[in-house]
Amino acid sequence: MTTIADIAKAAGVSKSTVSRSFTRPDSVNGETRDRILSVASELGYNPAPARAEATGTIALFIPDIANPYYPPLVKAIQAACRRQSISLLVVDGENDPEADAEELERVIGRVDGAIIFAPRMDAERLRALDAVSPVVLINHVAEGLPSVILSAPEGARQAVEHLAALGHRSIAYLASLEDNYSSRVRLAAAEEAAHHLGCTLIVLTHAEPTYAAGVRAADLVLAESVTAVIAHNDLMAFGCINRLADRGVTAGTDISVIGFDDIWLASASRPALTTVNTPYERGGAVALRLLTERIADPTRPASLVHLSGDLIVRNSTAPAHVSLA
Repeated sequence: MTTIADIAKAAGVSKSTVSRSFTRPDSVNGETRDRILSVASELGYNPAPARAEATGTIALFIPDIANPYYPPLVKAIQAACRRQSISLLVVDGENDPEADAEELERVIGRVDGAIIFAPRMDAERLRALDAVSPVVLINHVAEGLPSVILSAPEGARQAVEHLAALGHRSIAYLASLEDNYSSRVRLAAAEEAAHHLGCTLIVLTHAEPTYAAGVRAADLVLAESVTAVIAHNDLMAFGCINRLADRGVTAGTDISVIGFDDIWLASASRPALTTVNTPYERGGAVALRLLTERIADPTRPASLVHLSGDLIVRNSTAPAHVSLA
């Protein structure tokens, strides 16, 4: 299937220029637009139709519906939509920025607007989508677009402060991919807090935020002189805790571990996981409000809303024990 990226490469222009040639043709130089349309025709590209009238439907894009982080967010936004008699189309991605952008490009012209949770997607592509139908971002920032940031960076600061109060001075940090907006913001806040409190923060990974990545990171943790671990999310924290247990190291006794998100497994695991919760309901309601306002008035200035989560202290953290190295 031909994509906007294929056309951009063949025509020697940016992906945003290709998108605007279909969605806002008057904004592209006539000669350039004609070349793009010619290349698109040769490659057999069929763009999504521009939205002609209100549909009463919005889209919600999430990277991976199998990740237990996302279902509570979907439910929160669906409940907010139901209260306003708005239909919700949930679009599940592949956690691949290029493939996800292409999927959204096929959908965006068929809805009144979209709430997009894609912290790795290119800002240029996001603005091109907004040119077709208004968008609101979650856990991502792109100039000119409204955004809702959930539980960052305040949650990361709380995590470091909690560990410092327990006497931990050397902390391992398991980060997500470097092009992930949430990961960058959380890590920066944790580093700032650690510096302020006189702690050493050792970044051990920049990996997909999965259980398997946490398992792999556990051996890196054991190779360092650390007494605590902060993971980018609960899945990484669970993977780390279970591999540490395989090595005879107990979370909450020998080493402290903190996650992010407070998915339902966090309180059910043993030990119960200390984690930063996510304000799903507030986030969903705010994101929908920003989107409906932007649909009603596309010229409305973009807002950036931060909603902080709170650290939920459970049994996976305890006073500093001894270095494991």
